[in-house]
Amino acid sequence: MRLVAKARKKPQRPQRSAEPTTAQLRQEYYARRAAEQALEEMGLRLDERPAPKGDAHPWADTRDALDRLEIFHAVWRFAGLAGYAPEPEDWAAEEGWPTASEVEAVFGDWDKMLDASGIDNAIFAELVDKALGAHRALGEREKELELRTRKLEDEARRIPELRRREEVARTKREEADAARQEAEAARDAAGRDRDTLAARVAELEAEAEQLRAAAAAAASAPPAEGELLEEMERALVDQAASQQARDELHERMERLRAEREQDRRTIAELTQLLARVDAEGPGDDAAGEVAAEPEAPPATVLDAVQRAAAEARFLRFAPKAFESAAESPFRRPGLVLRTLRALDAIAARYAEGDMGKSLGQAAAEHGITQWRPDVAETTRKRYEDDYTFALEGSTRKLWVGPHIGLGSGSGAQFIARIYLHVSDGSDPEVPRGIIVAVVGRHLPDTTT
Repeated sequence: MRLVAKARKKPQRPQRSAEPTTAQLRQEYYARRAAEQALEEMGLRLDERPAPKGDAHPWADTRDALDRLEIFHAVWRFAGLAGYAPEPEDWAAEEGWPTASEVEAVFGDWDKMLDASGIDNAIFAELVDKALGAHRALGEREKELELRTRKLEDEARRIPELRRREEVARTKREEADAARQEAEAARDAAGRDRDTLAARVAELEAEAEQLRAAAAAAASAPPAEGELLEEMERALVDQAASQQARDELHERMERLRAEREQDRRTIAELTQLLARVDAEGPGDDAAGEVAAEPEAPPATVLDAVQRAAAEARFLRFAPKAFESAAESPFRRPGLVLRTLRALDAIAARYAEGDMGKSLGQAAAEHGITQWRPDVAETTRKRYEDDYTFALEGSTRKLWVGPHIGLGSGSGAQFIARIYLHVSDGSDPEVPRGIIVAVVGRHLPDTTT
């Protein structure tokens, strides 16, 4: 086992005492006595001067100012926390606020303290009034939006019934047109029969006059003349029956004409209401503003395209869009206008860059359900002129691709298409965006 030698510690110096030494005390005494002798030579003796007195007046003003500042700080702190100027009952000593007696001791009364603090001119009250006013305005706005939303929901629920009534009225009008045509044909036939019978009656009356003249000369008429008179009487009866049938057909035609006019007015009212619903949309809303008056629906597809082009900020329109719209007999131009407005919103998102979703998904978010992403290549090759267009001031041909179906049924009056060109910006002549190329009839394809 190894032994380790302990290290030797250095001897420490003794610490000096904090008490002065005798030499220091003697030196301090001689210095003090020399100072006193020097003051005596100048005629100054400190032990003969009276002791100084303190002046408490400046300190009293300082304490008063500090009390005022403390109360002012409490007033503004309370107003900042509570939103209104404090009253005596609002301040309790146990909660750390100055008491009413302390305020009266410094300012005299509570109102003088509030006037001196300037709290009445603070912006708190104005901010509270403005906040309350804004809250009331928002409440009224919310009520208006709720009323408009309920109205739009009611109209949306009425759309199927309106369409059914329109179809019924259209069917009745077509039946009335067919019945009117039949009545007019029957009336014309009855008129022709009446004219024939009238001519025959005239002939028979002439012959009867001749027979009466001959009968006056002879005592008895021959058998042939009697038969002629009977035939004339039968012709007169047939003429009366034909006249009655003609009158009945005329009355029926008048009734059908009145019913047709009533159906026409009903169809016009339903068409106008459906056009307004198409233009506004069943779910507009509530994020939009409440219009003072309802927007007048467009009368034609061309009117809808022109109105959408005037409003559009990002959607572009080729000349062919207006040309094709002018030829479209589609009966729901309001639906065309609403769809073009939705496309303008989609074009705004597309122009900003990557949307994180396809155009079809974005279109569905805006209520466009019949979105088709492209046109078949065989259709393009077969109908190149129909599926190409040029921008204004350019002769270069561009292809249409995505398109939107509108309406239901068959025939250009009940269905329509909006054909688009989507540019990704890679072509320097065509900036990034969406262009409306054709609006109106379904372009020819392999199914047509």
